[in-house]
Amino acid sequence: MPHDGWESTSLVELLSSSARRGGVAHDARVSTSSDELFFFERAPLAAVVDRARADYAGARPFPHAVIDGVLPLEVAQRAARSFPKADHPGFKRRDYDEQSARYGQLQRRAFAGVDPFVRHLLNEVNGMVFLEMLERVSGVKGLIADPFFTGAGLHLTLPGGHLALHADFDRDRARGLARRLTVVLFLVERWEDAWGGHLELWNEELTRCEARIAPAPGRLVVFAHGDRFWHGHPEPLACPEGVARQSLAAYYYVADGSPAAEGHSAIWAPRG
Repeated sequence: MPHDGWESTSLVELLSSSARRGGVAHDARVSTSSDELFFFERAPLAAVVDRARADYAGARPFPHAVIDGVLPLEVAQRAARSFPKADHPGFKRRDYDEQSARYGQLQRRAFAGVDPFVRHLLNEVNGMVFLEMLERVSGVKGLIADPFFTGAGLHLTLPGGHLALHADFDRDRARGLARRLTVVLFLVERWEDAWGGHLELWNEELTRCEARIAPAPGRLVVFAHGDRFWHGHPEPLACPEGVARQSLAAYYYVADGSPAAEGHSAIWAPRG
């Protein structure tokens, strides 16, 4: 029986899962022309919800799911080609011990000058269908998107760059909301394993990396927020010149009844 507009047995049968290194990544591919704007639709996403939900709940070192094919390959590759380059005037480069050769902060100029195809994807990850999917995968109800992309948005890392292990800030202070989920959508044309750039998820004690997720084209990573949910790509990128690690990040919140709570900024893992 149809439920919340998500059940679609015929599509579940037609869509298959695809393998990724270190585990199974579910496939929600839907055919579309790369000349058209892409919209997330309930039917193809329904094919992965139950399987991704099971993976999410049981994942180590903390709840997460990896989903391939949320964007058709041609859409992911078009977005990758349209992704702003390092010389975009709105990008801010960071070069610190914690992160290097890493660009972001385009949201501070409301993504002015970013290709409309990419800007449309930014809107889509804040849309109804995508939020419904996240709620069903994570089990978190009442998710609230962030149209301001505070701390999120478009990130680009050049060869040699890195992002140290950290736990994320925990509140949207301007809106008095508590953070619950993080999404990373990789927008690269292709990626070789030897280039590194894997998103690493470490255990609470920082003694072991328990998941390494390659930045494959169109790969979606959903993970829970926690003050000891350590993640990053700490090893310097080994990709060739002219190639960059490109991703779209979005954060999701709930109203927890404590709008005046102070919260904290990012917590960088101690270096051993």
